Amino acid sequence: MFYPSGYTNDNRGNKIVVPPSHMMLRTIINSDAKSYLWFAPAGTRRGTIDNASSVGYVNDTGEFKTVSLYQGLRDVLSSPTVRINPIATLPGVGLVNMGQYTRTSIASSLDRINVSRLVSYLRRQLGILAKPYLFEPNDAQTRKEIKSAAETLMLELVGQRALYDFLVVCDTSNNTPARIDRSELYLDIAIEPVKAVEFIYIPLRLLNTGAIKSGNLGSMGK
Repeated sequence: MFYPSGYTNDNRGNKIVVPPSHMMLRTIINSDAKSYLWFAPAGTRRGTIDNASSVGYVNDTGEFKTVSLYQGLRDVLSSPTVRINPIATLPGVGLVNMGQYTRTSIASSLDRINVSRLVSYLRRQLGILAKPYLFEPNDAQTRKEIKSAAETLMLELVGQRALYDFLVVCDTSNNTPARIDRSELYLDIAIEPVKAVEFIYIPLRLLNTGAIKSGNLGSMGK
């Protein structure tokens, strides 16, 4: 969910109010054109909005009221309990999406858009990867081949900043005689998806003259 709505023109030049999805679908497309789909479509690098001139809401009299979400309100909207992604107006930048929460109720990495899209991508790619192994002999050679193919895919994703690490299992531990007798092959994969930076803390310390050169920094950096 995103807030607020946008103000833009239709194909005839009329001023219209559009839902946040109108802006965000284009923002996600633009983000994918700049980077991989598992990068968050948010922030000033990939979250800028160029198909609306302002954001706001329609009041009781039918007028569009422009709003500028200040930092405190953005923090409330994007808190773990509210989970609404704010579309902010940043000075010198313009309209920017500043959140990437999903609406999942599960306490997992899937509560972020970049991870959710990565999982969707993986499910599709693994489905394509597995098809050539249908009706192959259900033996150690086939298990070795499909495991190697999956590990190659995962290694590519590590290099593309999608995963921190992964584990692929396809042997007799998860392909028991009972499963083999049912003509089934199990390829178990565990992944550690890369998280996006959502908070930056920059402590600033004042030191006495010569303290840095002497290395007398106290507990700095610990």
